[in-house]
Amino acid sequence: MVLADTIYTRTLARAAEAQGSTQALATLLHVPENTLLRWMSGRAQMPLQAFLKLIEVLAEYEKKGADTTIDESKDGAPITLRMGELLARCAKCDGTEFGATDGTNRVTFTSEVACRACGERVIYGNLVAQLAKDAVLHSRTMSAHRARRQAAMLKSSPKLRALREKSMPEKKPLGEDAE
Repeated sequence: MVLADTIYTRTLARAAEAQGSTQALATLLHVPENTLLRWMSGRAQMPLQAFLKLIEVLAEYEKKGADTTIDESKDGAPITLRMGELLARCAKCDGTEFGATDGTNRVTFTSEVACRACGERVIYGNLVAQLAKDAVLHSRTMSAHRARRQAAMLKSSPKLRALREKSMPEKKPLGEDAE
């Protein structure tokens, strides 16, 4: 059923499997199942807080012995986590490649991974959570830049200002309708 292949959709699929059904996962996340299915297919963006809760849920399942192995590390290849154009980065050296520290290629949300550049160790789930937070911050920053560019264009272009004023309904001062 998963259409998009992202960290969000893969994590949701693992959580639904661990929970037993999409309906059970939707109940756990307090969202309608249709909303969850849109998140799982990649047709809608999952809110950050729901994603962070999902990581916590998967970590709890792992602590209870459930297998939520992640297919990020194959044959010793470096783990590189990507959300759109952003990459997960090492807090110490800004490296973008990680590897499992236990000698296996199994990675779970509670697994420790190490930066391949400097050896700094981090919990995989924390790395994913930080990347999700960075993606939200990046999105907000890009929206603010876009708004500033549009405002600058409006300010410098009389034609654009005239078009915008034409398309905006006229605002009457308060009390003018009360005659």
